[in-house]
Amino acid sequence: MSHLIALDLDGTLEDSRDDMVAAVLRVRAGFGLSERPGAEFLPHVNAGMDHLYRQCFADYVGADGALDEVRAAYEADYLAHIADATRLYPGMGDALVELAALGSLACVTNKPERLSAALLEALGVGRLFSAVIGGDTCPECKPSPRVLVEASRRVGRSGAALMIGDSAADVKCGRAFGATTIWCAWGYAAEPGAEPPDHRAAAPHELPRLVRSLLP
Repeated sequence: MSHLIALDLDGTLEDSRDDMVAAVLRVRAGFGLSERPGAEFLPHVNAGMDHLYRQCFADYVGADGALDEVRAAYEADYLAHIADATRLYPGMGDALVELAALGSLACVTNKPERLSAALLEALGVGRLFSAVIGGDTCPECKPSPRVLVEASRRVGRSGAALMIGDSAADVKCGRAFGATTIWCAWGYAAEPGAEPPDHRAAAPHELPRLVRSLLP
């Protein structure tokens, strides 16, 4: 029986905000935009890519076609520096190895699929994932359950489904799909949001034991 164990990426497996902000600063410089402190962009790099482009390049994207230009430039730059500073959270590498022995791992994120797959490889865990579902993989992204439908299809799921993540969107997505939800307390969000998760994990090393207890 193949269980689906879906995991978010940013804020769940790793913290990529410094690399994402650094890419913003480099691309802004390349476009000749005004210099601004990186801390100013930090709140905008984990709210979806369109939000990042519109907020971090608000002084550029007003022109026709500029959004596509920003997207192409940002993705190329970020891909070239995908893991300059990004590392797995402590204990996450070992946890993923254990989780991969319990079911089929799928990374389900709103980061573009190509960038997500490249980051997982750079972090040394790409081989553990049977599928990578990015924000551009399906017509809708999280919190839509369609991403978990696609993840299930790709891994050939025939058993239980779990959604593990640090955001309200992860919990909503899992709940809408019918998956058991686990909220990660070490991530970007201080609280899981209005919709309560089924379970909470305080640290990555707790995940294998918790998941094992939830599988039939």
